[in-house]
Amino acid sequence: MKLLPDTSIWVDYLREGASGAAGALDGHLDQESVLVCGPVLAELLAGTASDRRDDLWLALGNLSWAELDHASWRKAGEIANDLRRSGRSVPLTDVVIAVACVGAGASLWTRDRDFDAIRDVLPELELYTQ
Repeated sequence: MKLLPDTSIWVDYLREGASGAAGALDGHLDQESVLVCGPVLAELLAGTASDRRDDLWLALGNLSWAELDHASWRKAGEIANDLRRSGRSVPLTDVVIAVACVGAGASLWTRDRDFDAIRDVLPELELYTQ
């Protein structure tokens, strides 16, 4: 199983390590089943002190990536539009993370309820539960 942890999971893991709420990430990292995508890494870098960004980039930048091609960007825009038209406001970064996850054939590990709304429009999005 491939797993894409979102930003909230990484924040928990980086702060608390294996003893914290996201400690199960250790086992997935050992199995080399963890993916990262650009928006998650960008959000993490944005919240990291400048003297620690290189370390973060080296640690996570070498994981397998869930890439987005041209068609994925179109899909993200269409999903965001569908959500907006149905009265739900979801950050575009979350939509992009969901599309990247689906494209990579991975499950998304998140605590963010916005992904439940996204899944209403993108039913192939699989959410990981421990």
